[in-house]
Amino acid sequence: MSKTTLKANLSKDSLDRLIRQIELYGKNVQSGTQLGIEQTLKEIYELICDKMKSNNLEDHISSVSWKYDNITNSGYIKTNDIVIIFHEFGTGAKGSQDDWANTFGYTVNQSGKGEKGWKFYNVKHKYGGITHGLTSKHIFYEAMLEAEKRLPKNVQISVSKTVGAMY
Repeated sequence: MSKTTLKANLSKDSLDRLIRQIELYGKNVQSGTQLGIEQTLKEIYELICDKMKSNNLEDHISSVSWKYDNITNSGYIKTNDIVIIFHEFGTGAKGSQDDWANTFGYTVNQSGKGEKGWKFYNVKHKYGGITHGLTSKHIFYEAMLEAEKRLPKNVQISVSKTVGAMY
């Protein structure tokens, strides 16, 4: 990574040029950061698609979407496909270890009848269906962890593209 030394004489014109250079640098750093975040979001989406293919879920890829908002410099990847959700969290006794799924509206069956499984909301928004025995795959979660490891390098590359020799 190269560095640029900025110099100014003690004159109004020289200091004005220096201020413009610093402002341009700041804008370019922001653009590079936005580019890095958008590219990372796209990378996570691609990792999810690859993991879905390796888990024989390619027919469900079209139900996963992503969006980046350059105003807030944030984005999301989402799905409402119940098949993908069951693969993410697991079901039944094998999925019961993932109690964090409760955050997303799923709960381990506590019927007291000895039946273990994940209960989910049906169309009428009441707990209706129950599913058993699918091991959690953590497709979204693992894709995010993989991309998170590369995030500093990805942003560094993006910033160096927008800032150039000053970075």
